[in-house]
Amino acid sequence: MKRLLFSLPPLVLQRGYSLAELSVVLGLLALCTSWAVPNLSAWLWRWRVEAVVQAWGGDLQQAQLQALRRGETLNLQRLSGCQATPLLNGDWRCGWQVVPVSADLSPLLNHALPGDVLVQMYPANNQLPINSQGEAVAVGMRVTVQAKNLKTMVRSICINNTGRLRVVAAEVCT
Repeated sequence: MKRLLFSLPPLVLQRGYSLAELSVVLGLLALCTSWAVPNLSAWLWRWRVEAVVQAWGGDLQQAQLQALRRGETLNLQRLSGCQATPLLNGDWRCGWQVVPVSADLSPLLNHALPGDVLVQMYPANNQLPINSQGEAVAVGMRVTVQAKNLKTMVRSICINNTGRLRVVAAEVCT
């Protein structure tokens, strides 16, 4: 009989994964993560801008209802405490509040923002009067909301002569 030069190793049941398999899985996971992080960042900025647009429009409508219910003129005005430097006229990035024009200046509604989303009113103004009939006294006004780190993510809230709100995905209302 011929003798085999190489003998087969005994069968061993393998438990767990080898170092090579673990390295391949970790490498694929790192590749997928490096692809997903920029997309996730853009998605988060888009979400922040949309949230501010929805909040501003909703708070304006709430202020209009409050003015109509109370029968008095209200102001939707900006907050300015989130930045160390003074804000320019029309810069609403710190948020807004609704206050009555009468002697009682306690806010009816307050919406503070951290200042990471740029909110600019055109024409530049720091308040929006709402008359006792619930109409925003703003002819051709727009509020532009833009991501600070993503300049392509812009939404504008347009208010026409009749007080109708419209949101467009641009810096100008057309």
